[in-house]
Amino acid sequence: MNIRNIVLTRLEQAVNENSPMPFPEEMDDDVELDMFGLDSLAFMGLLTGIEKDVGYIPRAILEGDLYPETFGELVSAYEQD
Repeated sequence: MNIRNIVLTRLEQAVNENSPMPFPEEMDDDVELDMFGLDSLAFMGLLTGIEKDVGYIPRAILEGDLYPETFGELVSAYEQD
C-alpha cells in the first residue's frame, strides 16, 4: 500500500470514529483537514495510526515545524521524510 492510500485509510478511520462529519467519497489534495472537526487528540490518534503502518511520524510534524492543513500537505509530509 502506498503512502497516500495509508494516509487516506487512516484519515477515514479517524473521521468515522471522532467526527460527526461524513467522510467524502473522493479526496482531493486541497481538502482542508479542519473540515472534519478533529480535535488535537483525534489528530494525534491519526498520526499514531499512520505511524503503525509506515513506521514513523515525520520529523517536521513532531518538532512542530509543520502542521498540515490539507490532505495533500499531510501526504506530502510523509513522502518527503
